[in-house]
Amino acid sequence: MKSILSNLTFQVLVAIALGILVGVLHPGFAPYAELISKSFINMISMLIAPIIFFTIVLGIAHMGDMKKVGRVGGKALLYFEIVTTLAIVIGLVVANLLKPGVGVNVPAGDVSKIATYTAQAGEINWLEFIAHIIPKNIFEAFTKGEILQILFFA
Repeated sequence: MKSILSNLTFQVLVAIALGILVGVLHPGFAPYAELISKSFINMISMLIAPIIFFTIVLGIAHMGDMKKVGRVGGKALLYFEIVTTLAIVIGLVVANLLKPGVGVNVPAGDVSKIATYTAQAGEINWLEFIAHIIPKNIFEAFTKGEILQILFFA
């Protein structure tokens, strides 16, 4: 029988409790903890692109039969579309039932600051988005963490 101390869920819950305790008792420790947390997040982010790339490449390589690859890819695409549509429907139903933001009066912000973000958002169209999926340089795609470009390359 496994010890509760070696259970990952238990370890995570203890770490959360210790984090809350340290945050409440010693708030001055936050800058030091920020260094640790940013380092951890950066290490995880560093591994995401290679893991995705090699998972796709090795998965296709081990299938062998290209017809099977096509069938699995088609099923994956169909599954993705169904789940995405279901998530959108659930989100719309919940938003229409709960009506978030009703009755909240937010003062208008600085219009010039808002305009910079809206200009950036309006600059990208569908053609540019599709063209962006194809990487100019695969190493650049890896270093910037461009997941769609990495998937296209794989």
